[in-house]
Amino acid sequence: MRLVPLPVLAAVALFSTGLAPYALANTDVTEATRDVSISELSMQDGTSDNSICVERYGDGYTVSPSKEAPKRTYISDKGHTVTLVDRSEIMGQGIFAEHDRFMMTFPGNEEEEIEVTQFVTGLIGGDSYSGVFTDGTCTGKVSVGPWTLP
Repeated sequence: MRLVPLPVLAAVALFSTGLAPYALANTDVTEATRDVSISELSMQDGTSDNSICVERYGDGYTVSPSKEAPKRTYISDKGHTVTLVDRSEIMGQGIFAEHDRFMMTFPGNEEEEIEVTQFVTGLIGGDSYSGVFTDGTCTGKVSVGPWTLP
C-alpha cells in the first residue's frame, strides 16, 4: 500500500468514503440519507449480556447530515447524533482503509457522549464500506451503504 499525503487524501477521502458523497458531489445533500447496518454486537470485556449494546445500536439506523449542527455531524432516524472528530486514511491499489473517531449520543441518553472508534475498508470511488467498531464497552461490525436522496 502507498501512503497518500494528508492534504490530497483528505479531499479524495471525503468524496470516496461518503461524508461528502461522491455521487452527490454537486447536489445539496442536506436531505440525503445513508443506511448503517450493525451486526455481531458483543461486550468488549467478553461478558454475555450485551443488552446495553443492543439498546445503543440495535441492528442499525439511517443517518443524514444535521441541518442544525456544524459540518461533520449526522443524526439518525432513531435519535443518534454522530460527530466526526478525527479521521485518517490509507489508499492504494484501488482500496482505502480508514480509521475514524467520533462522538456519539444515543436515543434516550442525549446528555452522555460516547467516543466511538471504527476501522473500515472499501473500494476507492465506491459508495459503501464495512468494518468494525468499538465504544469501549461494545464492539461489532458496521456496514454503511450509499447516500440516497429522498
